[in-house]
Amino acid sequence: MAMSAVLAPIKPADKIWTVGAINGDLAALQAVHGKLRGKITAGDRLIYLGNYWGDGTAEAVSGAINELLLFRRYFLAKEGVDIADIAFLRGSTEEMLSKLQQIHFAPNPGEVFDWMLSRGIAGTLRAYGFDPSHTQSLMRQGAHAISQWTGQFGEAFRRRPGHSSLLSDLKHAAYATDGSLIFVHAGLDASRPLTGQTDTFWWGGSMFESITDRYYDCRRIVRGSALANLGLQEREFTLSIDGGAGRGGPLIAVAIGRDGRIVDHIES
Repeated sequence: MAMSAVLAPIKPADKIWTVGAINGDLAALQAVHGKLRGKITAGDRLIYLGNYWGDGTAEAVSGAINELLLFRRYFLAKEGVDIADIAFLRGSTEEMLSKLQQIHFAPNPGEVFDWMLSRGIAGTLRAYGFDPSHTQSLMRQGAHAISQWTGQFGEAFRRRPGHSSLLSDLKHAAYATDGSLIFVHAGLDASRPLTGQTDTFWWGGSMFESITDRYYDCRRIVRGSALANLGLQEREFTLSIDGGAGRGGPLIAVAIGRDGRIVDHIES
């Protein structure tokens, strides 16, 4: 797939609403959506910056995905709103979820699965009816057993209406078509063009932290997930909006104006 096919072009607007990493925090997402309903209007744009699945309870993680689907329907039902006015970015959790369904192809699936567990995939497993500890043991039982498991997991995943479609529709990054704003999940390699990034969008948080100069003609790069320095972190050329939802902190949503400045701010 060409890189341009997984980048979401966003028409400039007076308010581009952006939502930080959710991490399966249903209560926080519902709180933000409740406030956003009274603010978002036709002509606005809406971008979710990834990590929709997370390491919460099965009910919270599954409920968060359903809540996203319901709010997308609500926004698109507004007169004058187009499908291109909303974008969902792929986060590190969604990247792991995609790889999990292909883990039987990995040369060392047990080690890969352990790495995923250390980064919060357990809640996603529970959301679709799988026990993380049992699955961890199964990952040492050989290719046939693992292949059977991935088939069972994929079937359980597809049974949830809209979940599979959401995962397949995620974009790697979004950009304002006038070049003024770029939206990423966690990181960006400032030495490469947007179409030349690899997995930096998900794992390049340290590269994002080191951005101190203008990236091409972009006024500001906005990200939704940070391993450290949680909260609203506003710098000259970057903006980080990970409040720590799903980890004891709030979910943050901000509206970005045409000049790259925050014009509105919501927290759960």
